Amino acid sequence: MGLKDFAVDVTEQPQHVFVSVNGDVDYETCSPLTRVLHRLVLPGRTLVLELSHVSFMGTSALQLLLALRARAIDEEWTLELAGMPDQGLNVLELTATRSLFTLRPALTPA
Repeated sequence: MGLKDFAVDVTEQPQHVFVSVNGDVDYETCSPLTRVLHRLVLPGRTLVLELSHVSFMGTSALQLLLALRARAIDEEWTLELAGMPDQGLNVLELTATRSLFTLRPALTPA
């Protein structure tokens, strides 16, 4: 897919920030996604990362999620992963990291 098919949409509310990701989350797309996430002011809020439209999650995606979790702990905010695709769930299972994340159903139809 690559960057041309990759999109990130941010919706901010007082207590929640919804970030919807579309396309592959891999080495090529993790940097732009990280830049978007880094700009968000999150302490005291919940970040809901909507992943139901993600078509592929590479090891870079796992590194991004683990770094995001560490940031959430350090800055005292909550991270929720919504609509995690089966391939992403498999990555979390294989790396024994699934229990580190709060998973919720997709917010939008897949």
